[in-house]
Amino acid sequence: MKPIVQISAAIILACSVSANADEKVPAPNEKNCSGSTYEQILASLSKESDRNEFVHYCEGFHQARKHTEWKFEKSPPDDF
Repeated sequence: MKPIVQISAAIILACSVSANADEKVPAPNEKNCSGSTYEQILASLSKESDRNEFVHYCEGFHQARKHTEWKFEKSPPDDF
């Protein structure tokens, strides 16, 4: 019975260590997705999948901003 407990403990320890080793991709916002900060974050991410995820998030952030920005234009006077 004791070897099963040791194996289970080793598996749990390995899973917890590997879960903590994953990098967290920063949330997209104005600061993170523009200029030199964007380049620094991309350089700091070691895994290609994390870099792709960050690029995808920033593209979505910029696309959403583009769709939500608008400028009020006054309607022309009526000619009835």
